[in-house]
Amino acid sequence: MKSLLILFLLFSQTALAFRLNTNVSAAFDDKDVKISVTSNSLCSNAGITNSELLSIAMDGADEFWNKVPTSNLNLENGGILETTDSKYLTEKLCAEDSETICDSTTTVPIVSEIVIACNSNATNFPTGDYLALSAPVKLSGSKIKGSIILINDSSNSIFPTLSRKEKVSVLAHEIGHAIGLGHSNKDEALMHYKNSDSLFSLSQDDIDGVTYLYPNKLDGLTDCSGIFAGTLSFDDDSTPPTRFLFSLFFGIMLIFLTLRITKIIQLPKTILGLLSRF
Repeated sequence: MKSLLILFLLFSQTALAFRLNTNVSAAFDDKDVKISVTSNSLCSNAGITNSELLSIAMDGADEFWNKVPTSNLNLENGGILETTDSKYLTEKLCAEDSETICDSTTTVPIVSEIVIACNSNATNFPTGDYLALSAPVKLSGSKIKGSIILINDSSNSIFPTLSRKEKVSVLAHEIGHAIGLGHSNKDEALMHYKNSDSLFSLSQDDIDGVTYLYPNKLDGLTDCSGIFAGTLSFDDDSTPPTRFLFSLFFGIMLIFLTLRITKIIQLPKTILGLLSRF
């Protein structure tokens, strides 16, 4: 009974791991997602050119998210997005969904795919310690149609003080938000809210999250997302999916059967002990 309790506790602790950016498990519909940087992002205070920013972002995509063997996500170089729209540089970020309608005159434009820009809006970056900001800006049901990543380009930004390796890590973290992941509660995770500039590989928690949103399809199956259920929680503390409850029940039944089998194996020893008395 004691071992059953311990196994149950271990099983339960794995249930609350990666988090999602939305309460509808939103992800891009296409596994091939392009990343672009706006042409008008001069990024003078961030200490970087737009072409360098794109290069760093793609390093973050390739060194982190494109390497996950259980995920079919493929982040591609979308090049420089030609635009003269200054809202990318000066306005606040607003995530528009079925419950939120953004004012297009005071917010960063709606985009398709993933678009990066340098931005100096004080609402987005109240202090220089805020390195970057990202969110899906257009949702359609459970599908992400476009996401924005903003780099702090305010006069007090500390982004220029980071090494290139740290900048790659920061961009990889923001790409995680752009593809639908929220902040993790695991210290070792790239998607942890605090350590994005000091972690240089994905944790199992990050891998579980991207695999849940963008699962590889097995031969003969059309949907494998259920395989990876059981480690899901939401930023808004929504109720976990029914699949988790099924996984929990299955785990308990497996433990119960294991204990029953152990008792059956021990039965001959008991009989032999009784026979030895005669």
